[in-house]
Amino acid sequence: MSEIKAVSQKALLLSTASNLTTKIVLSLLVIVLAVLIIKTGIFALHLFSEKAARYRFLKKLGPVFKVFVWMGCAYVVVLFIFQPERETFFAFLTTSGVAIGFASQDILKNIFGGLMIVLDRPFQVGDKIRVGEHYGEVTEIGLRATRILTPDDNTVAIPNSEVVSKSVSNANSGALECQVVTEITVPSHIDLEEARVIAWEAAVTSQYVFLKKPVSVVMADAPSERTVRTKLRIKAYVVDTRLEFAFSTDVLESVKQEFKKRGWIMDDVIQKVELKAA
Repeated sequence: MSEIKAVSQKALLLSTASNLTTKIVLSLLVIVLAVLIIKTGIFALHLFSEKAARYRFLKKLGPVFKVFVWMGCAYVVVLFIFQPERETFFAFLTTSGVAIGFASQDILKNIFGGLMIVLDRPFQVGDKIRVGEHYGEVTEIGLRATRILTPDDNTVAIPNSEVVSKSVSNANSGALECQVVTEITVPSHIDLEEARVIAWEAAVTSQYVFLKKPVSVVMADAPSERTVRTKLRIKAYVVDTRLEFAFSTDVLESVKQEFKKRGWIMDDVIQKVELKAA
């Protein structure tokens, strides 16, 4: 009887080990499938969103899509593959939560930060934002970091914990158009009213301007070391956030051409571009 019992226990252990191995393999397959679904879905969204400016809103679905896929993956692995008892499940969650919390506080901060960004939506994929010294277009909101593409075509990964703990400036808040403020500093000896009209005409005739929103030019003193200059702030909206620098360059070229016709000194013209919230 003892030999039969030992054989039975051995068979039970082998069966349990085999079942556990099968569950682990199935779990890994589900995770791999989730990764493939996310990669394919994000690629498809990116492909369609870049076909035309009006489709760019599709990029905003990426973070939500990833969250739902990972939630579905966790649901399948836990409830359908391992099928733990309720007491075991809650005990495992408590123990693993405490252990993971102490072992990876920074990672959890970034993950919760990513979830807060997706839920609170201070910005979306495609928005132009500034976080600290970094400025650019949001290309991805991941679980660990938010990636932005800078005007120099560099990708910067900013940890989500840093994003949610700092002030974030959003230039367009989901809209395709946004306000661009182009500052042109000129010497005060020229006809300032005529210069203001020239700057306004340069903005409204640009091929990149969004004329459904107002265009204005305001003047202010800009003291320097040797003389007092005048600063022209040209406020106008562009039809696409990606055209901010093309618009400002277009405006500056038009202004310089008109200044040159009047014999005004070109070396004293200084330009600065700034993006403002729509």
